[in-house]
Amino acid sequence: MYIHRELEKTIKPFLKRKEILAIVGARQVGKTTFLKHLFSELKKTKKIEFLTFEREKDLTLFENIEDFKEYYKDYEILIIDEFHYAKEGGKKLKYLFDTTKTKFIISGSSSLELTFETGKYLVGRMIKFYLTPFSFREFLSFKHKILFNLLDSRFKDIFSQKINFKDFFGEELNSRLRKYFEEYLIFGGYPAVALAKTEKEKIKILESILENYLLKDIKGLLDLKTKEELMKICEFLSTQIGSLLNYQELSNTSNLKYQDVLKHLEILKNTFIVDLLKPFYKNPRTELVKTPKVYFLDNGFRNYLLLDFRKPEKRDDLGKLVENFVFSSLKRQEEVKLNYWRTKSKAEIDFVLQKNGEIVPIEVKYSFSPSIGKSFYSFIEKFSPKKGYIFTQGFCGIKKIKNTKIYFIPVYYL
Repeated sequence: MYIHRELEKTIKPFLKRKEILAIVGARQVGKTTFLKHLFSELKKTKKIEFLTFEREKDLTLFENIEDFKEYYKDYEILIIDEFHYAKEGGKKLKYLFDTTKTKFIISGSSSLELTFETGKYLVGRMIKFYLTPFSFREFLSFKHKILFNLLDSRFKDIFSQKINFKDFFGEELNSRLRKYFEEYLIFGGYPAVALAKTEKEKIKILESILENYLLKDIKGLLDLKTKEELMKICEFLSTQIGSLLNYQELSNTSNLKYQDVLKHLEILKNTFIVDLLKPFYKNPRTELVKTPKVYFLDNGFRNYLLLDFRKPEKRDDLGKLVENFVFSSLKRQEEVKLNYWRTKSKAEIDFVLQKNGEIVPIEVKYSFSPSIGKSFYSFIEKFSPKKGYIFTQGFCGIKKIKNTKIYFIPVYYL
């Protein structure tokens, strides 16, 4: 069963362009499935071939680049899955791009620049797209089609559309949406996990994904003899979501020097396990030297590190899980910059979204009766944004403070 991905719409305008399209993302997020679907759609009108460099014959042919070029000279499009297995892949792909009219679409399991230096040969020739685990809407699209259609028709894009009181769902629909949201919150969006029927299956699949990350990607990239320090870092970070990153504490926990901690963090970022959120400043140079916050790209992965799959009502970290969900959702937004805001007096806004010159404060308050805190008032006083958002457990509403409209929106509308 193929689950339609939001990336299909994003990538569509670029299929007619000459540039190489690179689909990157963590293992098990569905890159091969996505490319096979793309292949089945494009072959209706194009002469196209699907290759994978996991297949020895495809890879061997590519190693003799002149033979490869001659063999596929009449094809309009070549899709190459697992491209990172190719030696000097970037250099050879640049040659094909410069000397043929063929369109190339490739995939890789982590940052292509990081692992195989593909990117440095393809500056100006390659456009990169990220495939993530299922978003909540993708998850809902196969869990409950009716709810998905209702949500997608009424709240296509909460950040750009005009929202009125009449748009909000009633208590019963919110309750049904919340049920699926909280399942997604605990086990995350890795396709195999989301499609598994029992909790035991979900946990076992997460275990398998974790081992693949550590043993195949990260351990190899860091040239580690043991995964002990890496596990300590991952487990420590899993307790820190939404918190300021304490490098010294991380160093002490893992028994790694500061520079080695930075190297581990960079690998964890480039293999799509964690991401760092920098503070918001009017002066970008100030932002670069300040302490970031840490988030995981998938809640299920984070919960597995702690072996904690308790129901939402039994958790003391529920607010952090929801905040982590909001972070990963906001990261999927196109052409935006994302930061957090914190002052010396410790006034703090969870997220500051910047798009088209507009600054939008966002708070996460997973409650049925959220209030606007002093920090939100401080931000409005200082920056006078046109609008702001508070994501809630079910409370809906619109309030105006000076010239700023504050939207209270159930977080599962994201």
